[in-house]
Amino acid sequence: MRPKTDHSAVHAAPTSGSSEFVKRYVGIISLFSSLLIIVIFGGFYRHVDHLIQDQLLHESRAFFQEILQTRHWIINQQGVFVKMLPGMHPDPFLGQISNLKNTITDQDGQRYVLQDHAVITREISRLAQRDQDFIINITSRNPLNPENKPDEFETAALDNFEKGAPEFYRLEKTSTWTTFRYMAPLVTKQECLPCHGSQGYKIGDIRGGISIAIPANVVMQEVTDTRLYTSIAAIAVLALLLSAIIYISQHFVKDLKKSERKLVELATTDSLTGILNRGEGMRRFQQEMSRSLRKQQPLSIIIIDIDHFKTVNDNYGHQVGDHVIQTIVTNLSATLRNYDIFCRYGGEEFLVILPNTETAKALETAERLRQQIADILVETDTGKTIKLTISLGASSLQPGDSLDSLIYRADNALYIAKEEGRNQVQSIT
Repeated sequence: MRPKTDHSAVHAAPTSGSSEFVKRYVGIISLFSSLLIIVIFGGFYRHVDHLIQDQLLHESRAFFQEILQTRHWIINQQGVFVKMLPGMHPDPFLGQISNLKNTITDQDGQRYVLQDHAVITREISRLAQRDQDFIINITSRNPLNPENKPDEFETAALDNFEKGAPEFYRLEKTSTWTTFRYMAPLVTKQECLPCHGSQGYKIGDIRGGISIAIPANVVMQEVTDTRLYTSIAAIAVLALLLSAIIYISQHFVKDLKKSERKLVELATTDSLTGILNRGEGMRRFQQEMSRSLRKQQPLSIIIIDIDHFKTVNDNYGHQVGDHVIQTIVTNLSATLRNYDIFCRYGGEEFLVILPNTETAKALETAERLRQQIADILVETDTGKTIKLTISLGASSLQPGDSLDSLIYRADNALYIAKEEGRNQVQSIT
């Protein structure tokens, strides 16, 4: 009897999980790419707001400096006399200042009225407001002119100036209008005391501020348009990127699955014959045996050996030997049922697992296989023909059997077939 071989270590066939791995990481890459684009375009989106605000702030500061310089010039000149036109009247607040002459008449009798920095600034503001350029207001908590009383924005600005803020600004929106408001403080200087000294102000005190309002509807419409174009660009780039990622990943997964199938094929099939190799055959054998025991169904196996195969290799070479193996496998495969399991068990040995097959039927199958091969003649390159025969050992699953015990009996049956002359079927049940 042939020695017993341990077949307890059964290896599972490789499974295909790489495509799921790729899909998972493609999803992660898509997520991070989307977040990156959102962050980039979101940053640009916010940067536009900062640019517009900086532009309006720079413009307001420039207006403030121009007005401040104009006021200082007028103050240094102690006011400017302008021709008194119909409807013009001397400023009653200037009339309250002692030793200040607020009207004069030239030699032709033309009267002139004194205009101070506040009046001239107010006139500039009216002209600018008429042309919708900007609005200027000089205000304080204790204005000489009640018309210069601070509004809510200006009051908040004055509160901030008292806390040391150098300027105050914000964007104010209504349902129909958007305005950029800016205000900077007015510091009391020596030349301011003739008008404001009586109010209790001293040099260095903040007596009020100049408020500038710049209409921002057109600018904000440009911001809105820019935001729209930015959003459209972000969506287009994101869609293009995701489409490219999906397209590449689909082709990558397709190629990967093809490679996986090839690897599985290499790992589970015999390279010479194309049938299952020993490892995969034993794995499926274990599955069928477990199923048969669980469902109490019959199971039989056949071990096949090519007779005098060593002589074929020695006399005709290994290429002829390989051709003989391929010829036998082709003929045996054509004879077996499509659900029978057929694998290469050794060099010239093969294993057939017959699910749901009792001993008598297994012996019939084995005999049919033997006769199929016995009728074959293989021609060599030299013109000689080789007559092929096979020996077969069969066994069937019995209560208490293990995979090793079942193979052990079939292996011994094959040994008996070869000892008794080959080209025959033997069984041990």
